[in-house]
Amino acid sequence: MLKKKINIIFLIALLVISLLIPIVNAENEVNVETTTTDQANPISTSQEEVTITEGDEYVFQDTVTIDTPVDGNLFIMANTVTINTQIGGDAFIFANTLNIEDNGYILNNIFACANTINVKGVAYNIYSIGNTLTIDGFIYRDVKSICNTLNINSMIGRDVFTNCSSINFKEKPNTEETPSIASYGSIQGNLNYSSDNEISIPEGHVSGETHFSQLQNHTFDISYYMYSLGAILVSAIIIWLIGLWISPKLLHNSSHPITWRKALQIIGLGIIVPIVITLLSVIILLIPITSQFTILLLCVLAILFFISTSAAVIDVNTMICNKLKITQNLYKLGFLIVTTIIFWLLTLIPYAGMIISLIAIIWGIGTISYNILIQEKSDKTNLDSDKKTSNSEEKIEEPKSKTEKENSSDKSTNAKEEDKSDETTNSKEEIKSDETEKNEEKNNETDKNKDENSK
Repeated sequence: MLKKKINIIFLIALLVISLLIPIVNAENEVNVETTTTDQANPISTSQEEVTITEGDEYVFQDTVTIDTPVDGNLFIMANTVTINTQIGGDAFIFANTLNIEDNGYILNNIFACANTINVKGVAYNIYSIGNTLTIDGFIYRDVKSICNTLNINSMIGRDVFTNCSSINFKEKPNTEETPSIASYGSIQGNLNYSSDNEISIPEGHVSGETHFSQLQNHTFDISYYMYSLGAILVSAIIIWLIGLWISPKLLHNSSHPITWRKALQIIGLGIIVPIVITLLSVIILLIPITSQFTILLLCVLAILFFISTSAAVIDVNTMICNKLKITQNLYKLGFLIVTTIIFWLLTLIPYAGMIISLIAIIWGIGTISYNILIQEKSDKTNLDSDKKTSNSEEKIEEPKSKTEKENSSDKSTNAKEEDKSDETTNSKEEIKSDETEKNEEKNNETDKNKDENSK
């Protein structure tokens, strides 16, 4: 438990301090004139120029030696680091060997991750991870360390929290006079340590109480697995809901099935994007004007790694739902829970689980990058093509409408002509019927006249 807590404290401290402290270029230097008096000749004086680095300093080399005082924080990544001057802020060191010499004075904290750490100077607090930590100087407050061997040869002002295999104290000198506190290894506060077996602590070296907790063997702990499963389930569901709220199309990509070309693009983006962001952050860090954006890029990269696994599980679940033609979001949520549990079980397989987790991280980052960089362009082209096709269809419909209008006009004229012809024929028939009636009347009259004459 102590090991986990110190890891968490170390990472949180790195992040919080880097966010709170403004990034300043380390090239700003001032010259401070100091006057020293020669003891042999008190009248004559000589002036020495001491160069002080103002602001934070960033160093990335194989071997680093800091001899110039730094009025700010110190960030070093190297093989061997030697500090032989005063540091006005915190020191963040990633190295194989870290040596803080007698003149080394860290006003604030030391955050060190190194194989061998030797402290002969002065520091406020030490937070370290490594193989061997040796303290020959003076620590004002606490020491929190995960190491194999802890050597205490001087005074620690307060408490010690350590997870180690052995703790060695420098013994008190055998003299009649009372030895000084700094002449032997001592802890003025409490000693809290965790180890496989209890370590014998000599009397008189710890002023406070000594607390020992034995490291437990790796046994099956159901609570740890339940916590792991719950964390990945909650993460996947929350990201799925956010994606459903922001862009539902990403969760209904049935119109964009997975092809070999798309799969290769996703894998390529999942590998290239983290490398590009890392290189950009290093380049931006070296430019004084844009160095403050380094933290932003690193935060983006951390977020990508954090949500990559959930994004990969969501993408696989979407493909399964599209294959099974599932459209309701409630059923998709149920399948997402099942898919997440299956993925979690696969990650528990020895050796293969690490490979599956790595593939999921690459696929998740690639999926997010593909949807942001490539999918939007394809959607725009599809929208443009749809607009073009709709416009062409409208143009085709226009002449059709014109021909329909002409046909309707022709039909109306034909109907008018037929009406006219019907009227003429009807009028002719009426005239003929009138004439036949008149002829019949005449014939009847002639017949009557003939009858009268005959009589």
